[in-house]
Amino acid sequence: MRNTKSFFLPIKVLALIALYCLVSAKVKAQTPTATEPVYIQREYMKVMPGMWDDYLKVEQVWKAVHQRRKDEGKILGWTLYRSIYPSGTNAEYDYMTVTRFKSGKELEEAGKMTWDYITKGMSKEDLAIADNTEKTRDLVATRLYCMTECVTPGADFMKITNLQTFPGKGAELAQHEKMMKPVFEAATKMGSIASWTFGSIMYPYNPEVGNYYRIIGTNSLDDMLKAETSNYIETAFKKVYPNKDYKATMDAIRGTMSIKSSELWVVVDATK
Repeated sequence: MRNTKSFFLPIKVLALIALYCLVSAKVKAQTPTATEPVYIQREYMKVMPGMWDDYLKVEQVWKAVHQRRKDEGKILGWTLYRSIYPSGTNAEYDYMTVTRFKSGKELEEAGKMTWDYITKGMSKEDLAIADNTEKTRDLVATRLYCMTECVTPGADFMKITNLQTFPGKGAELAQHEKMMKPVFEAATKMGSIASWTFGSIMYPYNPEVGNYYRIIGTNSLDDMLKAETSNYIETAFKKVYPNKDYKATMDAIRGTMSIKSSELWVVVDATK
């Protein structure tokens, strides 16, 4: 019997727990659409050579654990994503798991789970698969985020953009994003995108990564590419704010931050 009392769990248990607004349309109901904060823990995985099928079997086993946790009110939901860009042998990671919590209390409780709780009800076959988790992938990084604004969070494809605010501009950027929320609501009604979320990068902080993030979601790769090459934001902006100067507003937003990176992900699986 194993008992992991420390909040900082051994690698195996972290792997089993498998903790960016953010999820497939099939799990939209898991995340509140209000602006109350949702805490999001992302874990990034690099699959071992030749272990792709085995890794996905591992995540299937742990999906059942996460579903039980959700049913018991311990988490808001769990989703597995595959990286589209970047990808390849030299990519830092291939998959990402996202677990959503309503408060730090649930997040802390997650660190107190025992091995007995995690493996409760598992068949011998599933237990053997779970026991081989570390052989299928490396856990590259774990990061904590706070989602503060969202519009229908959930889509099959999501573009995550990491932002770094200029000194003293964090509150201003947050206000700009709150002002833009109705614009993205309009864009979803127009069918240009499926979702939008905004929040802060909490831990660990690294200016090379950024301190805020923005996510645009669509239900197909084609929709994502169309969104990237269209002027849907300007069109939606003018519908919502016909008397505002679009260019001046965009210039003001760009004056608060720089874009550090962007990545494209697709949903693989999720709790119900």
